[in-house]
Amino acid sequence: MTDETQDEPALAQNSPSEDERVAGLLAQLRADLSGEDAATVDAAVRRRLADTGIAVDDEVVRGWVADISG
Repeated sequence: MTDETQDEPALAQNSPSEDERVAGLLAQLRADLSGEDAATVDAAVRRRLADTGIAVDDEVVRGWVADISG
């Protein structure tokens, strides 16, 4: 037995890279919004990007919207 303790949540100890955060967000968006119309997907993508503080070029957002709503 050790005297080590976990003093913070496990996720806080293993911060994801920016690429991992983007990949996770995109996977969530695909799961949640697949097949929705483009306007709904666009609004959701932009809201979630703002909520998470992830910066993505507008061209990339448009590509995600087309892919998810496709």
